[in-house]
Amino acid sequence: MNLESLLSRTHKPNYGCNEFACEAWKMVTGEDLAKRMQKHFKKGNGFEEITEPISPCIVFFSRNERSSTHVGLFFNNRIWHLGFRGAQNAPLDHVRIGFSNVRFYQ
Repeated sequence: MNLESLLSRTHKPNYGCNEFACEAWKMVTGEDLAKRMQKHFKKGNGFEEITEPISPCIVFFSRNERSSTHVGLFFNNRIWHLGFRGAQNAPLDHVRIGFSNVRFYQ
């Protein structure tokens, strides 16, 4: 599966990291993730946390306990996510430099 077409995505008022992660997940798995994502953000139980990343899985990351949570997709040893500067696919080690709290979910 090639996700390179996602690198042209940009952050917009109605398209952020959540929508990007859902689009990437659907490309990889065929599953619409939107309802599970909403459930997770409202009740915290849309996904099961895993200790190590499995390709594919959802990644939630934040700078600290008070900062907002960012979401992306772990796929083929890369984190695919959308920031304010556009879409990126970065090695997990690079993401861990800027975000101290990184959690993986199935």
